[in-house]
Amino acid sequence: MDEIAQAAGIDLPELMRRTLGAPRDLAVVPGRPVLNSGRARAVIDGVCKMAGWQGGKLAPGPKGEKRGRGFGFYFSHRGYFAEVVDVTITDGANVRVDKVWACGDIGSQIINPINARHQVQGAVNEGLGQGMVEQKIEQVKGVVQAESFGDFPLIRIEQVPREIAVQFLKTDYPPTGLGEPSLPPVIPALANAIFAATGQRLRQLPLKPA
Repeated sequence: MDEIAQAAGIDLPELMRRTLGAPRDLAVVPGRPVLNSGRARAVIDGVCKMAGWQGGKLAPGPKGEKRGRGFGFYFSHRGYFAEVVDVTITDGANVRVDKVWACGDIGSQIINPINARHQVQGAVNEGLGQGMVEQKIEQVKGVVQAESFGDFPLIRIEQVPREIAVQFLKTDYPPTGLGEPSLPPVIPALANAIFAATGQRLRQLPLKPA
């Protein structure tokens, strides 16, 4: 979608707004949860407002580092999330995530507000781990090679963003799950941010610019 937006000369959030169209229910996959385009557009607008979205280009860092901003959206488990990621490329190829904004709609009531925010922040960090470290489980003849967390690649505290801003939009829909929806959009948002900073389209995990 980001590449289509680039070819069309518009940014990704605006392309998604135009694609979603007027608020209505869309049965994307028969027998699966119905996507409401109005709820999707609301979280897109919400995260763009939170982050002050004006496209992916950002001014260089204080030492001339390349910087970029990326956007991602996902609908799953009847939850809607849009996210924006800011990155800085240091030493030519190292990715530092500076900040993440997340806007979600999981219905009319946030049952446990503090832990709901923590759930989103944890999911964002997990997604960044998948995007930056890959966290691949190695198996040889069906045997997992990692015997403990020391043998398994995890994102480290110095790699996570200093701030993950979270906002929930309360809507007139029944509460839905929060275990999954906030994780997936951070990975394409990260990839789009790296592209905005470097001009490189990365299509495999982990996302490491050359």
